[in-house]
Amino acid sequence: MSIEIQQQIKKAGLKVTQARVAVLSLIAQQQESMTVKQLYQHLYQSDKKLSLATVYRVIADLEFAGLIHQNQLGRGEAKYTLPHTTDLKLLQIKCADLSCLDHDLLVESLQNIFQKFNVDLLEIEFKKLPKTTLCNREIS
Repeated sequence: MSIEIQQQIKKAGLKVTQARVAVLSLIAQQQESMTVKQLYQHLYQSDKKLSLATVYRVIADLEFAGLIHQNQLGRGEAKYTLPHTTDLKLLQIKCADLSCLDHDLLVESLQNIFQKFNVDLLEIEFKKLPKTTLCNREIS
């Protein structure tokens, strides 16, 4: 795999370095996207002693070259994956007041809907928004 990775890096117009090969190889081996800190920890544990700053620079280079893709959901840290494995979708429902709803029932309903369309539900985040004219109807 290392030769394929090196060819990808070269084809993208980047200089082939040990750090770039190590980071891109690790991302290619993973089933799920990872944060920069997770990548750093995996590399450190596998005796590839790169500094965190180096990993950040390599990630920036690989992303700019189009070899990896950044996913950022909500307020969490950005996660990185290969472009062809990116398949995330984001659904935002904005409502002024969800206090009248049963959150567990809402989550269960969303999971059922996503299952019907073969979409993996990764994260649900409820945020309280300022009162607006949205959803201000009374439920009877």
